[in-house]
Amino acid sequence: MARRRLTRDDLAVETCCFVCDPANEDGLQIEFYLDEDIGRVLADYTPPAAHEGAPRVIHGGVIGAILDDAMAWAVNVLSGSFGLTRRGEIEYSRIVRPGEPYTVTAWISEIGQHRAATVGELRDSEDRLCCATKAEFSLISHEEAKLAFERRAAAEGD
Repeated sequence: MARRRLTRDDLAVETCCFVCDPANEDGLQIEFYLDEDIGRVLADYTPPAAHEGAPRVIHGGVIGAILDDAMAWAVNVLSGSFGLTRRGEIEYSRIVRPGEPYTVTAWISEIGQHRAATVGELRDSEDRLCCATKAEFSLISHEEAKLAFERRAAAEGD
């Protein structure tokens, strides 16, 4: 398996992502990898108790954010375009517990000129599906994304 760690250099824009940016001290700092052989984005996730919603149950919003980010990485590194989440659906099928290891996997299931459909999964150490999500991303070029974010920063005075 040819696994390559994904970094800011793989994106067209600067990021301060809550899920994956190592410079975001308040974020999750999840490390994503690209398996170039199978065209999928992967991550390992062992949630701390601080990610709980109910006692000993990881908050669904945290799981959803991680899966959304994994799918965004898949779009951004596999499609040649910059992806923005358009809509998604998520199904929680098993409780996710703090301190236990999980694997995140995401891939593009269908791609067109302006949209990509993606799938994301969270599985436990026994390869049981805990959470599955599907999302649709709007696609723009990396150049359009860079210009849009530069314009936004200029308008905000950054």
